[in-house]
Amino acid sequence: MELAMDNRACEVHRNTPNVSVSDSRGLLVRDLVYSRHPDTPQGTEALVTKHSQDARGYLACSADPLLSRAGVVNVVGRYDLPGNAVRWQSVDGGTCLQLTDTAGQPLLRVAHIATPDMAADDYSQAVTQYWHYELQGLPGRLVAMTEQAAGAPLRCAERRVYAGPDLQHQQRNLAGVSILHYDTAGQMKILSVALSGVPSGVSRRLMTEADDIGAQVDWQGEDPSAWDEMLVPQHQGHITLSTLDAMGTPLNHEDAAGHVQRMAYDLAGRLAATWLTLQAGAEQAVVKALNYGAAGQKLSEAHGNGLFTRYRFEARTVRLLGIATVREPELKVLLDLAYTYDPAGNVLRVANAQATRFWRGQKIEAGNQYVYDSLGQLVRASGREMALARHAFITYDHATYSQYTRTYRYDAGGNLMQIRHSGPATGNSYTTDFTVSDRSNRVVLSALTPNPREVEGMFTAGGQQRLLYPGQRLLWTPRGELQQVSPVTREGADDDFEGYRYAGDRQRVLKLTSRETAGARMGQRVVYLPGLELRSTFIGGAQTEALQIVTMGEPGRAQVRVLRWHVGQPAGVENDQWRFSHDDLSGSSLLETDGKGSVISQEEFYPYGGTAIFTGRSATEASYKCLRYSGKERDVSGLYYYGWRYYQPWVGRWLSADPAGIVDGLNLYRMVRNNPTSAVDPDGKNSQDLATEHANPGSHFEAPPRQLVDMIRETFQVRAREMSLVPNERVIQTDQFTLYRGAAQPKRLKIISHGKPVATPATDGQHVERVFTAPANMNFFTENGFMAIVATEPASPNSLESFVKGERPVRERLLRGDNVSNYTLAELAPGKRSSETVKEYERAPFKMKMERMANHNEVDVLLINAPVNVRDVLQSLESRGLHYSSVDNLYCRGARPVRGPRFWRGLVGRLQNWRDGAGPQRAAHR
Repeated sequence: MELAMDNRACEVHRNTPNVSVSDSRGLLVRDLVYSRHPDTPQGTEALVTKHSQDARGYLACSADPLLSRAGVVNVVGRYDLPGNAVRWQSVDGGTCLQLTDTAGQPLLRVAHIATPDMAADDYSQAVTQYWHYELQGLPGRLVAMTEQAAGAPLRCAERRVYAGPDLQHQQRNLAGVSILHYDTAGQMKILSVALSGVPSGVSRRLMTEADDIGAQVDWQGEDPSAWDEMLVPQHQGHITLSTLDAMGTPLNHEDAAGHVQRMAYDLAGRLAATWLTLQAGAEQAVVKALNYGAAGQKLSEAHGNGLFTRYRFEARTVRLLGIATVREPELKVLLDLAYTYDPAGNVLRVANAQATRFWRGQKIEAGNQYVYDSLGQLVRASGREMALARHAFITYDHATYSQYTRTYRYDAGGNLMQIRHSGPATGNSYTTDFTVSDRSNRVVLSALTPNPREVEGMFTAGGQQRLLYPGQRLLWTPRGELQQVSPVTREGADDDFEGYRYAGDRQRVLKLTSRETAGARMGQRVVYLPGLELRSTFIGGAQTEALQIVTMGEPGRAQVRVLRWHVGQPAGVENDQWRFSHDDLSGSSLLETDGKGSVISQEEFYPYGGTAIFTGRSATEASYKCLRYSGKERDVSGLYYYGWRYYQPWVGRWLSADPAGIVDGLNLYRMVRNNPTSAVDPDGKNSQDLATEHANPGSHFEAPPRQLVDMIRETFQVRAREMSLVPNERVIQTDQFTLYRGAAQPKRLKIISHGKPVATPATDGQHVERVFTAPANMNFFTENGFMAIVATEPASPNSLESFVKGERPVRERLLRGDNVSNYTLAELAPGKRSSETVKEYERAPFKMKMERMANHNEVDVLLINAPVNVRDVLQSLESRGLHYSSVDNLYCRGARPVRGPRFWRGLVGRLQNWRDGAGPQRAAHR
């Protein structure tokens, strides 16, 4: 394997273990790491993160090494009885209050509460949201969401309308589906739904005042026809249609402009080939063939423009070692990258096979080198950059390069404090300093203020930055979405601005740009639709350009954009231009090629996202490049849009606090744990390591829209490293879990709660009332979505024995952090003895019993006689030709003790509150 670690690097990591300290309950109370810089390996700083849990084991507060020194905690949590956070207080993201109903659905949320010095709450910027559901006697579905900003009237921000059981809706599989969603951008309409629950037809209509960025919708009343009057006419709506397979995977995708994408998959469900048919055109191949390795990693990719990309992986770690793109048949190499890692998976070197150049007597080699501290934070990077002024575009035949070095400095909280750039050959040397707040991890450019006490005033209560540069204001929606950037402000005249509008899922659907140019105001408008972007340009009110951009693929795969002009086709650029994007390890677009495989543009980046090199064959073509660093779109403001947040590459930080909370650390603004060369954040919520990210890209059988189990969290947490089996009838709830596919809820599925009488078929076909109880609520939650159901045979002493011997090894594996997503619990077969080993039970096969009513074609009751994986249950149903929605009752059979206390005491330990009779017994096993 291509690993490298010199002696100096080894000294950085020597004797720097990560230490975790737990209390007597096994709960984490301290995290200790050792920070050592490669320039001063003799100096080591111990960084301690402090945690505290309440009596039930929930996180009460945490403080990072920086703020704990000042007696400040990063987060404070308070929880209700089921364990939902009712108050979450963060120095970075503000304070949030939220309440849920008995089913766990949100009712009330108050966000953007300022808590200066973690003292009294300040509601001057607070935003209150209410969720409204159907009345009693109806299914209880969400029908509206209202919100109210401080000092503003209450408005209805979202509405939902559901389809009825009429024949017209049934023919399109819409009965019970939310077919109309009125959101902050307009209306999203579901036209049809596949049997898998995935929408196969959708329509988007914008609100009439969508171009007024400051306008807010208010869907008052109960009449949908009144709401439709607030939308653009029906003929201006955008319809997207899809053809789906049995798993809900798109086979054909027709966008709103009539362009059709076609996809094919291999037997494992992985993408095999793609094609595109432009409206009124012929079908053309986008990806001709894909080849995968045994671990699921992509080995090669044949593009429709005659280029071929090959990926090399290390056999044992499946780390990406190289990317090579060549033009066939002459085998001309256009891109050839080789990666070298340290044992921890950090990228040390990127070798670029481009020819070495010389400038002013200096040898300029293509490639980059990186150095890290003991925490894995990037502290030094070197590479090449443009030697001449970068304000003017330079074609790649005339480009000259020089070497640069960048160093980065961080504080104990992981805040980037300084970037020092050195380019001695060109005199391009400068230092960028940042000012860190003394009360949080909020940071701004020192050009905005050098005083740490003034930093808090440059953020909203919810943690959104108010200023980009001096004089450049940022405006935010009540939901914490970036609403407007003003790069240039003028007194007595209109400002230059870029504004954005978002849908109900907080994804951008509209971008508006307005700026003053040569005495006339130029405006640009972009509408984002599935697989399509509609871009328009206006100068002085007259339309000068109408451009459709067909989008295919994603970063790390064949990302293709096809440009079709209807008005204003630029000179020197052919219409229906194909632009293939070829990415590096992080998904950044380094190379663009056209439909014939010729190079359009080349770009290289500094580690945190700034452009180091940008050349092309013409300035006009290069100006239409949108996807840049990490494969994301860069706006006029210079910000990168990631989906949930905006990223500022010149600062190396996010513009707002992490909406996912502390999943990526207590610092809610830090970009990919300060390691941009070895990690990536796909959507702005959580970072991922790049060393193995290219391995196992997944199949369409496991894609999130088709997941089969929606798990609702238990009312208590599994205590780490503490084995406890406490059968308790009160923890079994009606909504213990829900089966679904996509957005459609099974109409006939019922979850039978603990101890509730249910009608089950008898041998003569009649219904018999029985009471079934479950021995425990046994739900496990991992990132792989594993879930087990405890279901045992009634009136059998083997049931609890099976529960103990089947549950313990799974819980132990979970606590060790093992992957148990495919682990299946097995029933203890009758006649087995308690002395037999656990391994025998692990080898026992899955058992499931189905019973049918006499003279009835549908399955009435599904009886599961063993703890099983839900996926196996559904696959077994499908293998018998049955669909999961035909199941009426899904429940767990309970255990009735027929032996004395001595038997159970010997099996599970000391018994508490012994009670003979039907129902679960309360026991504890330590």
